[in-house]
Amino acid sequence: MLTAYVDESMRRRPGDDSIYAMAAIVIDSSGHDEARLTLESLRLGKNPRLHWRDEPVARQRIIADAIARMPLAAVVAVHIFDRTCRTERARRRCLERLLLELENTGVAEVVMESRTPGQDHLDLLMVMALRKSRTLSKAVTVNWLPSHQEPLLWAADAVVGATTWWIDGQSAGFERLEERVRVVCIN
Repeated sequence: MLTAYVDESMRRRPGDDSIYAMAAIVIDSSGHDEARLTLESLRLGKNPRLHWRDEPVARQRIIADAIARMPLAAVVAVHIFDRTCRTERARRRCLERLLLELENTGVAEVVMESRTPGQDHLDLLMVMALRKSRTLSKAVTVNWLPSHQEPLLWAADAVVGATTWWIDGQSAGFERLEERVRVVCIN
């Protein structure tokens, strides 16, 4: 069974357009345990999770290399938007496109990183609207977990972080992952 693990990243650019991106790593259930162990081994000290933006560039390269060796694929929905678009709107656009891409890939379960308290329901409302309009099948289950409970969410965080940094000209992490990543731009 294919499962997708989803995380997001937003980069505000002063006086310019901002970037909202949502990444999913797609992995067969047979590869979950080994991938989790690899990701756990990359965590330093007492940190409850890996987080791309908190890691120095040298560590980002190590993390990207480890993820590139995992049996997974990734898709990243990217929306570049100006000040007239609200952040939540950019998120919904990315989420919609990503869920459709995942369903077309054969993903049966989507695990999203839980947002700050009280915000997961906004994503759930989006999922329900997509199902009601028959844009998204009921065969795809969507759940939310805090990132400290699921190491595979850390891989999605690394992929989305590397992608947004690549868009802004810092490509070292993305270059290591690019063979596994498909970027979908939203207009």
